[in-house]
Amino acid sequence: MLNEKLLAILSHPVDGCVSIVTNGVEGPHLVNTWNSYIEVTADDKLLIPAAGFVKTEKNLSANNEAILSIANREVEGYKGTGTGFIVKGTTRFIKAGEEFDHMKKKFPWIRAVLEVTVTSAKQML
Repeated sequence: MLNEKLLAILSHPVDGCVSIVTNGVEGPHLVNTWNSYIEVTADDKLLIPAAGFVKTEKNLSANNEAILSIANREVEGYKGTGTGFIVKGTTRFIKAGEEFDHMKKKFPWIRAVLEVTVTSAKQML
């Protein structure tokens, strides 16, 4: 089960930036999205709509591990308002099926869904 504080960040109405880092032959690559775009499945996977993410997909096809930085200034942290997590996980891109169709209805601009199976989530702030 995902940490309640992480779920609070992902469901908070004030958007926070989510950074996704992958590693490829050219080194690290970074893309960003918004926390409000991410859906959490019943089995605690993160579904992230992908319009571009072309280099991200290429990197993940060779090494399916990603690191995400997920934060929000409005959620209470260790020493006041504002907290964030470093999330590690394994990934796959979904381009068809029930989860894709569900996300495509919410975000008609997507070409795929990045699914992240969380392997660790550490609160940093």
